[in-house]
Amino acid sequence: MYPKVRFRGFDEPWKNKKFLTFSSKITKNSTSDDIDFPRIEFENIVSGEGKLAQNRSKLNHIKSGIKFDKGDILFGKLRPYLKNWWLAEFPGVAVGDFWVIRAKDNRYFLYYLIQAPLFEKVSNYTTGTKMPRSDWNYVSNTFFKLPKIDEQEKIGRILDKVDSLLSLQQRKLELISALEKGLGQIIKQQNNKYGITFSLNNFLEIPPQIQARIKNKNQLLTVKLNLQGLARGVQRDTLSLGSTKYFIRHTGELIFGKQNIFNGSIALITKEFDGLATSNDVPSLKISNINPQFLFYLLKNPDFWKHTELIATGTGSKRVHIHDLLKLHIKIIPDAKYQAKIVSLSRNFEKIVLNQQIIVKECEKTKQFLLQNLFI
Repeated sequence: MYPKVRFRGFDEPWKNKKFLTFSSKITKNSTSDDIDFPRIEFENIVSGEGKLAQNRSKLNHIKSGIKFDKGDILFGKLRPYLKNWWLAEFPGVAVGDFWVIRAKDNRYFLYYLIQAPLFEKVSNYTTGTKMPRSDWNYVSNTFFKLPKIDEQEKIGRILDKVDSLLSLQQRKLELISALEKGLGQIIKQQNNKYGITFSLNNFLEIPPQIQARIKNKNQLLTVKLNLQGLARGVQRDTLSLGSTKYFIRHTGELIFGKQNIFNGSIALITKEFDGLATSNDVPSLKISNINPQFLFYLLKNPDFWKHTELIATGTGSKRVHIHDLLKLHIKIIPDAKYQAKIVSLSRNFEKIVLNQQIIVKECEKTKQFLLQNLFI
């Protein structure tokens, strides 16, 4: 009857209460008088984050649903494991398979209670197979342990502050990533304005293939998708070794996924990965006559991916052959100082983005820790 983590000054045991005794389900449908109210659908809520994906002004379409007030909680009962929940910041209409839940005491405590492990478990007791939905009768009659109101307020308040901090850091990450993307556009514009067209075989060549004797998975590399600034470089392979042949790769070599390069699956081997191996599905190319990092930044540009998709062959799983890749042309500025400046700026952006990703992950961990330990 006691949580693992608790505020000072509270030592009374929590009490068992049915969910329906401290909350109620709103079932009042919208009417023609509610035409100006924003409509909230599943796709308008960011799964697992409890925030809207669109601005309020873009939610004014005409659909019927359940009318909710500011402070009500929208809970997606369809496939509850998707975690479509939102604490309403304004009145509106919930369209689709939502429960509109209203707290009888503290709405912030209730909002975070439905994100805590017990409610998640209970709400995932579903009915239906193709379209599983939470069972209100089961959930509403389930006993939950609750503290007194003043302790509920403290729990709700601290989690709300953590959520606000998390949203702020996520927004900061989005802005930094947008700036980094903007840098790529600047490079492209400058190249189009002043650049000279070169074939890739002026800068890339196939190095000698030295077969590696693989003893464990830590010797392997695989290409990591470089999309939206959220994943970069290379990572250790987690697949089984099997009977595939692997070949040693060295610092400064460019590696790419034959099947995935048109999705940005490209990386530059750094010192920490020197001497590790990839399969023939992830071939390597030796870079010369240009700053390796600068060429890498040019080739990971989305515009380049489109060109690789055009030369891909196959019906189901399309592949890009290495000799076809070398025939592609790019525009570059043949100025070593400019290349060095772009590389320096890009590396700084990568560090900033990486640090911000760490901050966001730490905020997410903090929230999860509190959800698991502030509730029983």
